[in-house]
Amino acid sequence: MRIALINKKGGVGKTPFAFSIAKDFDMFLQSNDSSCIEQIYKNKALISDEVKLLDNCVYDFGGYTASGVIEIIKQCDCIIIPCLPTYNSFLRTLETINEIKQINKNIILLATAFKDDKEKEFLIEGLAEYKNMPIFYFKNSKIVNNAVNTGMSFFELFTENSLSQRSYVNFIEEYRQLLDKIKSYKKIG
Repeated sequence: MRIALINKKGGVGKTPFAFSIAKDFDMFLQSNDSSCIEQIYKNKALISDEVKLLDNCVYDFGGYTASGVIEIIKQCDCIIIPCLPTYNSFLRTLETINEIKQINKNIILLATAFKDDKEKEFLIEGLAEYKNMPIFYFKNSKIVNNAVNTGMSFFELFTENSLSQRSYVNFIEEYRQLLDKIKSYKKIG
């Protein structure tokens, strides 16, 4: 299985989600963007300007400029595009969606880091024209930063203790649904 997380906008949550998905699926993780993945996911992560097509890999793409990105996107089982509830993020996300859907139609959208109902409504209204694509809504949560800071996946953080289970229950429920959706895209053969 191959999964890519991509958005032209930085800071939308690509790396924490890519890392957690890779770790929870026990997959390799590649990035063309400077990040901490090699330190937090030792021996299973690689940062390279020239990404390579691998089986059982999650790709954390910071953009389209690296050699091989477009070809890998074509070969992925699904493409995940995160979006923040800010106007600039939204514009860059729309650009990304419109370019990617020409290459690979198996797109999953993540509405991330919204803090309240008003920000969630902004995301719902802005992404309404893409209602045919699965959209998952992740309220702002410390679990996202904690995953990168600790090197633990979202599931590992959730099961760490009873306090984290209470704190992260809503996030994890949405995350479980996301993982189930990703599995449904697995290509046969």
